[in-house]
Amino acid sequence: MTAGIERAAHAYCRVCHPDPGLGEPVTALCGATHPYWGRRERPVNNCPACAAVVARAEYPCGHTSAER
Repeated sequence: MTAGIERAAHAYCRVCHPDPGLGEPVTALCGATHPYWGRRERPVNNCPACAAVVARAEYPCGHTSAER
């Protein structure tokens, strides 16, 4: 993984990860697994692969963005 993607804010399914603890591994919508370090509401950088998945009606895990 490149440093740019590591710094990017990944999106994740909130149904699969309803309340992750700090440092807990989460799988982002793009498939990258990384430790959770809190939600950033307005990140400077977004993972382009995650952004593309968010635009779809259904996530790869089968959930939708409406299921919160």
